[in-house]
Amino acid sequence: VLVGSGSVDVCWVPAMGSDYGKRPSRGGAWRARGMARSLYVRLVTDTKFATRALVIAVVTLALCSFGARQAYETVERFSGVRVGPPTQRCGASKYGFLRANSCHPFSLPAQMKRVDAHPKRCGRFTHTTAGFCLCDDDESATVIAAPKGCGTEPVMCEKACKQNPIVGRKLPACSPEDAKRREPCARRGATTTPSKEIIALLDELARAMGEPLGVKMPPGSRRDLYTDFVMYGRRMSEEAVRETRRRVDLFKKNAPAYPERAFTGRGIVIVGGNSPKFQTSYWVAIHALRRAGCALPIQLWFPEGESPDCERADELRRMGVTIHSFGDLVDETSASSGAHAAAAMTNRFMYKIVALVFSSFQEVLLMDSDNIVLRDPNSLFNSELYSDHGSILWMDFWRGSAAPDLASVLGYDARANHTHESGQMVMDKKRTWEALRLALFFNAHSDVFYPLTVNYMGLGDKEIVSTAFLHLRAAYGVAPHGPDHVGVRDHDRAETLGNTMMQHDMDGTPMFLHANLGKPMGFVPADRTTYVRRWQISNGRGLDLPRVVNDAAGVEDFEMWYYDLLKRKRCWFDGRPAKHWYHTLGFGPFVEGFHVSDHYNVNDELQSFRAMVDAGIVFG
Repeated sequence: VLVGSGSVDVCWVPAMGSDYGKRPSRGGAWRARGMARSLYVRLVTDTKFATRALVIAVVTLALCSFGARQAYETVERFSGVRVGPPTQRCGASKYGFLRANSCHPFSLPAQMKRVDAHPKRCGRFTHTTAGFCLCDDDESATVIAAPKGCGTEPVMCEKACKQNPIVGRKLPACSPEDAKRREPCARRGATTTPSKEIIALLDELARAMGEPLGVKMPPGSRRDLYTDFVMYGRRMSEEAVRETRRRVDLFKKNAPAYPERAFTGRGIVIVGGNSPKFQTSYWVAIHALRRAGCALPIQLWFPEGESPDCERADELRRMGVTIHSFGDLVDETSASSGAHAAAAMTNRFMYKIVALVFSSFQEVLLMDSDNIVLRDPNSLFNSELYSDHGSILWMDFWRGSAAPDLASVLGYDARANHTHESGQMVMDKKRTWEALRLALFFNAHSDVFYPLTVNYMGLGDKEIVSTAFLHLRAAYGVAPHGPDHVGVRDHDRAETLGNTMMQHDMDGTPMFLHANLGKPMGFVPADRTTYVRRWQISNGRGLDLPRVVNDAAGVEDFEMWYYDLLKRKRCWFDGRPAKHWYHTLGFGPFVEGFHVSDHYNVNDELQSFRAMVDAGIVFG
């Protein structure tokens, strides 16, 4: 019997009894005994055979152990893992030291799949790395000790757990009703269908777009810096450039003019989804808008089959939200004419532009579902910048990274010196229609235009709207204040371990907290004292960030509003059990993040990075 961490594997060997000569039906036991005796003699007398047998035995045992481990991990993945029993106990410390993957003690653990930091030897000190001692864990509470960052004094967990334990209470599990899969509401009127004018527009745009471009891009994905075809100097063929340029010109010639009767009014558009990554996020975004006093109507768009159940659809309606499905953009009458080409989506990045163009609003604030407002964004529509241009885009952290071939296809004017952050954008469709319809063309042919416009730091839809404006030589509004990198203090770095991009209104007051890393989820502890704050410091505001955020939001503690909302509504938002063991603890949520200086092409002209530049940090 091989016993591993939470796993048991049994290698069966036939029993060898002493039944020789009793009954013919027991001849098998006699034969087994004879075979065992022969094997023993062979092992003793044949050294080579004994060596081979030993190797085979060791390999067999290793495979048995590996198979058991893989089976256990599979069970963990599909059953909602929890911290398992320790292999041994060192006094008050059952699990030993859990090392973090950065220098914040509550950053994501170095071991993501399971707790394998069970103490193998007692009486040992930890290293100087970040993390904490996991003393104990059960259904109601987690006990830890000695949370610490990098470069800190080593601790002995059994001593720390005995002398200074910290208890974090857990919230009760959600009910089975909340935890089960929610079927989309099939009730008549639950989903708002597009108007006839919008469906007609969709048909016209599809005909103008034509078939897929069919051009071959250079080998190498731009999702990874080290496979990026631009890094290797690879270019599109002259034939591919000519064909792409021809199709762009053809679309501009045939694309429909602005449909005067299709759009009206002003509102907010958000794309949702039913995965844990999106479901809680869009609820938080909507609650934040209403908390800020924003009365604008909201359209919440979902991929086909992912819209909420009837009970939650009713609650959304009470909050001034209508539900829309991308599946409704292609009805039975338009499918045969190829209208799917205008709204076809092969990845989630493509949804936002489609929702922006085909929403019923003329004036739109498009927001990511993980974007949390601090103030009423309706004021953006009244700004001088919007009045001048009919559009507002916001800058990202990076300089432009368009492929050289973009200039060949669209002209040099289409390459910007900075990139844009698409977590929010404001558009008047009537005033920006030519650029929006061209962006929709780029979006429909994302296999070509996404890698032409941006590299791995944001590969997706983020640059296609600005690229359309630049190609058309049409002016567009850019918020004058750049983003701030918001997150937590990392103990070994002079900069922020950032998880959120903070964007500002036109006078520089914080307006949006775009939670790029560590999406809002309901896995929070029962008490505020063991909640891990995610918005503690920023590159631009330093440790004064919480005060700045609270002042902008007009509350005493905005992050506690966020925590209380998740705690109170977690099962309503998304009651599914945790998929990761670290979501089940009485401390958290564990923070995610990155250091800007770990990446090249940083736009060091942004105000957020001026202090780092003044301190002598050189960006690549």
